[in-house]
Amino acid sequence: MIIYLRSSFRLGIISVLMAVAVLTLSGCGSSPPKQKAPAADQTLERFNSAARQAFDQGRFEQAANFYRKALERAYVRDDADAILDARYNLAVCLLNLQSYDEALDGVRRAKTEMAIADHGKSVDFLLLEAIILYRGGDLNAAWQVTDQILSNPSRASSVVWSRTHFLRGMMASERGDIAQLRASVTALGQPEQSRLHADRLELAGRLALAEQNWDAAVEALDSAASLRREALDYRGMVRALVLAGEGSEKAGRNREAAILYLRAGRSAFFNDQMADAQKWLNHSVQLASTAGEDKIIEEARSHLRQIQALTTPPSGGGSVEKTTASE
Repeated sequence: MIIYLRSSFRLGIISVLMAVAVLTLSGCGSSPPKQKAPAADQTLERFNSAARQAFDQGRFEQAANFYRKALERAYVRDDADAILDARYNLAVCLLNLQSYDEALDGVRRAKTEMAIADHGKSVDFLLLEAIILYRGGDLNAAWQVTDQILSNPSRASSVVWSRTHFLRGMMASERGDIAQLRASVTALGQPEQSRLHADRLELAGRLALAEQNWDAAVEALDSAASLRREALDYRGMVRALVLAGEGSEKAGRNREAAILYLRAGRSAFFNDQMADAQKWLNHSVQLASTAGEDKIIEEARSHLRQIQALTTPPSGGGSVEKTTASE
């Protein structure tokens, strides 16, 4: 599931409030003295801007390095809000880099910072912690954190509440717990926001797969993939395509399944998910072979050859670089 970065507009809000204060000051016979807005820390803003730009372009390692610099600057400022923003955003980058231990350490240090600043607990950080634990394979610990979020509904926004139920549905799906998966689908209701609607469609597709309702599963997952694409959540889109491919394969529609796995593998390849791309492209070749679809086979194999070239060091000892669409 996609996680978005935090941004603090505290300085901007203070500037507006000070401007209002100046306008409402009363005086007799003379204008009130001009008040200066608080100066922005240009260095901190530069690091945050560079990090966000790198993140949006999928350069997570570079983004993480800039957020580390932003964190250092936030400590120089002794600015609790900026520290928490930098720690959150750095953890999101590390999550995308699959550096789960470091990401988890950052989130837990943020808890210490909140205690020092008397900020209380943040459900945003709790949800991020649960996602990191889930992605790192510790489903039991992740579930316990989601229990903390849901134990006090008044603390969680509607988005955090919905995303928590989506995460629990994902875990229930992996455990084969159909009853809990169905409960998670019900808890999501009928959200209007497209990203949350995509969450519900994906869980509904997973539930249909578990109930062997292949047609309903493929329809829901294909719709989820389209919404993920519109939200620029390409990894989520690929996940939905793979699940739709599974449903088509179970229904005996090997040509359709081969195409879905091809689409998933191709996107994963250009998004630097090499191991997954290779697995799904190979599966596409297998399914296309049974369906006698030579064009699908050749398309999948062309990407497999590129993966082979990238992952096999040349005899001269140099390296091969892949040119992605973002470059």
